[in-house]
Amino acid sequence: MIGDSKVGVDRDGNIHINNVKFPATKGLWEMLTHKRVEKDSVTTADIKQYKTILEMTNVHLGYKPRAYIHTSKGVKYKQIISKLLPGGTRRIGVEAALRREWITYQ
Repeated sequence: MIGDSKVGVDRDGNIHINNVKFPATKGLWEMLTHKRVEKDSVTTADIKQYKTILEMTNVHLGYKPRAYIHTSKGVKYKQIISKLLPGGTRRIGVEAALRREWITYQ
């Protein structure tokens, strides 16, 4: 389970959530399974996929679609989730901006 949604993984490593297939990439798996994300393995497409998964599963809202975003002192929240979904609102193009920020710091 991720949030309030069942998750399936096929033999190729692709992730299936609510009948939506997310292609298996090292970056997406990194974002889903690690507390500290290895930025070198994450692409802008991975960040977009991760954002879609957050929105689909309501995990950042405590599994309640209309709740306030759950803040955290965790590294992943500070570096990724808070920038992708600040205050629970959608921002266009934030994925590419986040990726550029990561590249700048390396």
